[in-house]
Amino acid sequence: MTYGSILVPIDENPSAAGSLEAARRLAADFGAHLEGLAIIPPLAVPLRLRPRQSAATLMKKEWERDKQEARAGIKRFEAQARKAGVASVQGLAVEAEAAAVIALHARTADLVVLPLPAEDDLGALGGHGVETALLAVGRPVLLVPEKGLPAGFPKKVLVAWNGSREAARALSDAVPLMARAKSVTVFSSGPAGDEGPLHSAKSAVRYLARHGISAESSHATAADEKVGDAILARARKAGADLVVMGAYGRPRFAELVLGGATRAVLAGAGMPVLMSH
Repeated sequence: MTYGSILVPIDENPSAAGSLEAARRLAADFGAHLEGLAIIPPLAVPLRLRPRQSAATLMKKEWERDKQEARAGIKRFEAQARKAGVASVQGLAVEAEAAAVIALHARTADLVVLPLPAEDDLGALGGHGVETALLAVGRPVLLVPEKGLPAGFPKKVLVAWNGSREAARALSDAVPLMARAKSVTVFSSGPAGDEGPLHSAKSAVRYLARHGISAESSHATAADEKVGDAILARARKAGADLVVMGAYGRPRFAELVLGGATRAVLAGAGMPVLMSH
């Protein structure tokens, strides 16, 4: 198993420096095709400004400048990728809403690389756009902090496991990365006296063994609302440089709202996290 294609937004905001570097590095390491999206939000002149010709004209000029900067950004992106050893790379300028166009292009990618979101995220996706994309792409997403990937990434991997569909997808999706790691721990948590998650984690360890990956299981007692904190505590204790977990959304009426454990890990990780939904 490997990653044959990697997708990343082309974003020159400092918060995205780590995700761009990570995408280049992983594409070179895996010999994968790298696709970059320079996203240009559609021009939308507010209704109250339309009678004011000068304001509408100014907004259109800014939009045209955004398109020029996107084209220049693509050239830099492709040049930097080739310099990093990426054999196959393509940058595309797309006029569309960010989350929607990333989801569309992700359908034919093996891995999507995005910046780890911050509360005041001002990057191409803006606000909580990274979270929205995470639940919409249908592909594994590697979320990378601004500082990028550590040397030798990944050395130690912590897999958060609860036996769910999302956790199973994340486990399988992360196999190419875990195959390179020095140690892998499958971590489960649950209420005191409930050994079900631990037994399920041992099944995940056996699954990894069939892929040639040696792993161990670990379990901690934690209330449901504290699972995210338990994952991060165990990851730090183990010295993990990658957390792998399912991304959980709330019920359909709030489909693109993240669940508590998912949001807690994103907010407090400070390290690369691979999530699948």
